[in-house]
Amino acid sequence: MKALIADDDVFVRKCMKQMIPWSDLGFSEVLTAENGTQALKCSLSQMPDLVISDVKMPGLTGLELVEKLKDSMTDVCMIILSEYSDFSFVQEALQAGVQDYILKPINHEKLVEITQKIRRLTAELEKNSFYGSGPAGRENIRNLLQRMLETGDAREACQFFEQMIRSDVPSAGRKSFGMKFLEILFEEASSSPLRQPILEEEKSRVLQTYSAQKSISGLISLVQEECRYLAGTESRPSENSVDYAALIDEYIEDHFTDPDLSVSSISDWLHLSPVYTGTIYKQRRGKSIISRIHVVRMRHARELLLESNENVAMISQKVGYVTPDYFSRLFSTTFGMTPSSYRAAILRKRREKDQKGFHA
Repeated sequence: MKALIADDDVFVRKCMKQMIPWSDLGFSEVLTAENGTQALKCSLSQMPDLVISDVKMPGLTGLELVEKLKDSMTDVCMIILSEYSDFSFVQEALQAGVQDYILKPINHEKLVEITQKIRRLTAELEKNSFYGSGPAGRENIRNLLQRMLETGDAREACQFFEQMIRSDVPSAGRKSFGMKFLEILFEEASSSPLRQPILEEEKSRVLQTYSAQKSISGLISLVQEECRYLAGTESRPSENSVDYAALIDEYIEDHFTDPDLSVSSISDWLHLSPVYTGTIYKQRRGKSIISRIHVVRMRHARELLLESNENVAMISQKVGYVTPDYFSRLFSTTFGMTPSSYRAAILRKRREKDQKGFHA
């Protein structure tokens, strides 16, 4: 199991990492983050089983982190560290999905308390089928993947994963199960002929791609491709196996009215970095995401000008531009005339066409 400690106080991070008997509690790795944004990114890529987070952090607060993680990691256990002792705060934290909370400051007694709470939470984790002895248990998966890597035959592993995702694993836990399946796969593959730096690069690529998957078929396809690749029966899966450009185009079409639509908001949705998101889109489409947003908005603006009687300011807001002057400048650059002039010209042509039809 993995744990993540998120706190902007370096003393708290070091103290908990060094003083809590993590290995005795069943944890093989303890990660740290110095702010909420870093904690979210680390959680989505590493999928820890337990997150201990301070409430007051730069980037994202502890409660904001809880809300975002609960959307993506339904089976993660969370403990909140707080200086607040009032009941209303505790109630809010528990309602957000926190399993427990610890009041600061951190001292020896609090470390004992945290250890006891972690022990209780790990006992609950053990009840989860993934940690038990059933088909979805860690050891069963490990044995399955060991056979795959020894024989070079990935068919059994691929069939097993698809069966678990489609039928046996509860829908809320599918993505977490898949992430843990991949982690075991890379643990077992570490003893394979692949050199360690290459394997680490491959793991980083796959986990990042996996985090961005939105469909069951996408999860299954990605994991099966990686099984076949590491078993030696298939070449390295293409980085373009996930069509991010198509996902981005679809997202823009669905959200062009949002004035906050940006590369950053799209990359947050994909769980990728803004730079990477912008780069892969430009590679596939030959243009930037921002230019695509403007194209979609201009197309809808033109339709509204022709099909409604709304004024320019209203249309500007409807297609996602807060400032009508900015909208008018972009429209003029795109179509060679202002929105009002464009509407007048089209209406004039329509009248002329109607008059010719009437006289004919």
